Amino acid sequence: METNVFDQMANQYDTDDRIQLAKCILDQLGPFLQNTNENSLLDFGCGTGLLGIPLCSHYKNVMLCDNSSSMLEVANFKINSQGIKNAKTMSPSDLALDKSFLVDNILLSLVLLHIPDTQSILKFPYDHLKPNGKLLIVDFCKNEKVSHPKIHTGFKLEDLESILTTIGYQTVSSNVILEEKKVFMNHDASLFLLIAEK
Repeated sequence: METNVFDQMANQYDTDDRIQLAKCILDQLGPFLQNTNENSLLDFGCGTGLLGIPLCSHYKNVMLCDNSSSMLEVANFKINSQGIKNAKTMSPSDLALDKSFLVDNILLSLVLLHIPDTQSILKFPYDHLKPNGKLLIVDFCKNEKVSHPKIHTGFKLEDLESILTTIGYQTVSSNVILEEKKVFMNHDASLFLLIAEK
């Protein structure tokens, strides 16, 4: 992820379209969170906290992690201004140094898109999940209409499922959760939710 690009975008990141998309994703995540006993969540690649901050009501502790310090500044402002006591922010380098940091759930929402090496980034959460912890991935399905030198054109679910199974996840399931207009590089696109249990 190119930090400088996201640093530059941070203060203008929360557009009406992004806020609306986040609400749609939260609506789809809801059924998977309401009847669980998970105490902790890591929102990895959290951006300005459009998902992680609302999810504070579902968890005892929420950690928001992003490579962009400017995005984390915006997230921290929201946390402080809303008086949220169960959320903190951290950088990926801090997380990498703390091998003892374990959580019940890890969320990667529209993050894989920006990471060139999909296999490596998917190995990272495994080490920070508690036994039976769950990795929740939200991203775009493969879209041949999209072409950009710095992002993936979406993903084939069977490819991701194969990688996650190889890493060691016990169960992996996925389904398409949203069909949105002009949401992916100005193209119509489908979003999936993939859940992998350690």
